[in-house]
Amino acid sequence: MLVLTVIVLTIMESATSSENGAARRIAASIGRSLTTPVVVGCTLGITLNAAHAPVPPVVLSFAEFLCAAASPVALLALGLHIGGSPIRWRGTLDENTLIAVKCVAFPVLMLTAMHLAGVAEPWRQYLVLIAAMPAPQNLFIFAQTYDSDTDLAASVVIRSTLCSLALLPAWQLLLA
Repeated sequence: MLVLTVIVLTIMESATSSENGAARRIAASIGRSLTTPVVVGCTLGITLNAAHAPVPPVVLSFAEFLCAAASPVALLALGLHIGGSPIRWRGTLDENTLIAVKCVAFPVLMLTAMHLAGVAEPWRQYLVLIAAMPAPQNLFIFAQTYDSDTDLAASVVIRSTLCSLALLPAWQLLLA
């Protein structure tokens, strides 16, 4: 999560950066991506865990509260966006392809990879079901942050959620 988030945010930051010169733009983009709350939180958690640092109960309780609030806040932002502009099924190749890749191709790819790697049950089942989960709300949050087709991102999150509701039981039966 930490590495992929930095890579994706660096790419998105460099595309919107106003810095002159490729090296400056990339350096500034890396700097901005390393200071986002997701990356800072992951880095801090990994560092404290690796150092076996005791975390005071009040700090741990507050961190748990923040973690519990993250998804509802993202869903609220998504709902507010949808409330302002009704989501319609565009039926575009981009939208349909993204949904098909997320709901069908990822789980098939994961199942194939886990079979070839010899991963035993129940781990194979867990990983395939995780791959079959809908597109995360982060997709919408990043699209909104970088002003990059929020309508498409909102639509993909919602539609992949609906498709996953239908397909997750099928994946479960297939893997059982």
